[in-house]
Amino acid sequence: MLTKGFELLLREYRTHRLARFTAWVLAYGAALWVSDRFTRAAGDVSGLLWFVFWVCALVSGVYYLARLMRFIRSRLLWRLRRRLVVAYVFIAFVPILLIFSLVVMGAFIFNGQLAAYLVVLRLRDHFDEIEQVNRVVLHEARSTGETSPQVMLKGIEKFYHTELVNYATSYPGMIITLYLGDETHSFRLDGNSAGTPLTVPSWIKSKEFAGMVIDNGQLALRSVERVQTPAGELTLVLSQPFTPELLDMVGEGIGPVGALTTKRVPEGSEPEGKMVINQPGATFVVTHAIYSKSLKVPERENPLDLVVFGASSLDPIYWGGDQEGNAAEPAFVYVESRFSTLNNHLLAALGEYSRVPVAAFMAVAVFLLLIEVVALIIGVRMTRTMTRTVDTLYDATERIKAGDFSYRMHFPPQDQLTALGEAFDGMTASVERLMQESQERLRLQSELDIAREVQRQLFPQSVPRVPGLSLYGVCKAARSVSGDYYDFLKLDEYRVGLVLGDVSGKGISAALLMAGIQSALRAQFYNGSEGGGSSISTQFSTARIVDRLNRQIYANTPLEKYVTFFFAVYDARTRSLSYTNAGHLAPILFRDGKIERLRTGGTVVGLFPSVTYEVGEIRLEPNDLLLAYTDGITEPENTYGEEFGESRLLEVTRAMLNAPPEVLVTEIYRSVDEWTGSPELQDDMTLLLGRAW
Repeated sequence: MLTKGFELLLREYRTHRLARFTAWVLAYGAALWVSDRFTRAAGDVSGLLWFVFWVCALVSGVYYLARLMRFIRSRLLWRLRRRLVVAYVFIAFVPILLIFSLVVMGAFIFNGQLAAYLVVLRLRDHFDEIEQVNRVVLHEARSTGETSPQVMLKGIEKFYHTELVNYATSYPGMIITLYLGDETHSFRLDGNSAGTPLTVPSWIKSKEFAGMVIDNGQLALRSVERVQTPAGELTLVLSQPFTPELLDMVGEGIGPVGALTTKRVPEGSEPEGKMVINQPGATFVVTHAIYSKSLKVPERENPLDLVVFGASSLDPIYWGGDQEGNAAEPAFVYVESRFSTLNNHLLAALGEYSRVPVAAFMAVAVFLLLIEVVALIIGVRMTRTMTRTVDTLYDATERIKAGDFSYRMHFPPQDQLTALGEAFDGMTASVERLMQESQERLRLQSELDIAREVQRQLFPQSVPRVPGLSLYGVCKAARSVSGDYYDFLKLDEYRVGLVLGDVSGKGISAALLMAGIQSALRAQFYNGSEGGGSSISTQFSTARIVDRLNRQIYANTPLEKYVTFFFAVYDARTRSLSYTNAGHLAPILFRDGKIERLRTGGTVVGLFPSVTYEVGEIRLEPNDLLLAYTDGITEPENTYGEEFGESRLLEVTRAMLNAPPEVLVTEIYRSVDEWTGSPELQDDMTLLLGRAW
């Protein structure tokens, strides 16, 4: 064993440069240690030599730490069983540890805030008692009927000293100030001197005020009451300062309580009280702290009965300000207690049987812990069963990786893991089949490319020119091929046909029907002669052409297939546009800031065998713009399900009304794309424009 270890270290020393560096660093450190033990080198020199050693040792440590991590990942964690063990540690133990830490932290926070809440609640109860005392005294003052201010004030003071003196211990340090006319009396409830009378700030306008205030850096509970008496308006001010005795009262049965106030004073002054500097250069922050006089932290009931700390902000009102408002500096009350003390307070308020849920909770916690141990044992045993087939699966994947898709494992399915072998065999068969389907898909894609190119040839390759009208059309397919159709038919020197159709559905079937419509329509106008001469008579009806197309499509297509169709003929000699609209979205004519829709016609083409179509006719004036479109322009929806709509199409067109057709079409497509927010088209989009000049 030692020989193998020595050979390993020797091989490491010979093959790695940093290994040799590390060996020399260790030798250098050993020499320094020996030198320090047997010689008396200067302290500065020895410190510098040790600094060099530790820098070099840090470099070596980082290098071997990286080597160790690489070794763990490549060797120790190569086996699936070890990886699963590590996974169990991170999945089971680490979350449990984090949850336990979170529960402990939550218990400290909850119990601390509960203690602070109980203290604040007792302060509020004490404050409510002060208000009740105020009301009792005012009631006595009104009922006397005395008209002399001095006599009335002395009577009120006597009432406090005779009737309420027994409550002085419940209100330690309470100061009473009375204002009646020009007379002012100030005294303490316990009979001691009150000193300077309490002033009433100008912002107290109402007859009553009650709240926690801060006056000259000191916290106090104050109540102000005003009442009209036979001797004049009586103002009574009760002030209960925060004293150690008061904190003893509110913290009784909980733990020691403290109150903390802060006050900012200019730099260079000599503030009173305890001083803590936490903003150097600008101001000193003087902290006034009051602590319970006789209370101590309750005794521990069990080893887990730890001390908790809670605090709460008080948000006192600034008494000496010109207007009512909270003090700029914060004030806090804090308390120390124990878990058992707070739980006793909480459970005592819930009744005799309130501890039953707690006991049930502890029982469930122990039960869950046992389940966790059993789950760990089961997990380890299952790990061993899972790793048995991994090696075989690994060999099989290597065979498939080499391209042998005919390899099969033939595992007998005993459980889900061993059934993985059977699933693996099915997967290899599926992969073999998918490869064949992929080749077939490539062939279909090639045919689709050919179909797209053929359809592109069906659209007009050039725009016919006729006097007085400029034409432009564009079609964007939602898929490889489009079910929309537009065309320009040059009938003679002065006439041109405008065609726009939208086949129901999308994809290949719609594109094939579109090609059939194109062929059927052109067959009605051209005789196939080499010169491409027109066979149409001078006078013809667009309604008759559409009727023929309807009967032909109805007879040769499925019943669910139909086409919305718009066919128009422009005659440059009369500047007239005769048209038939067969269920298509009505094209829009823009003229002098107004719009006119071309609706005349009938129902869709190919849905009924016999339909009567009508012919509409308008005259195109210079600067008129005719815009025909399919529903792929107006029906695309945004992420909220709102359609682009005809109103937005009109808005975009009006904004670019005088722009060239190419620019106008580009702007419309851009607006629709921005509306949908998707690069993919929801439907085929086709635009046909005609501008009169």
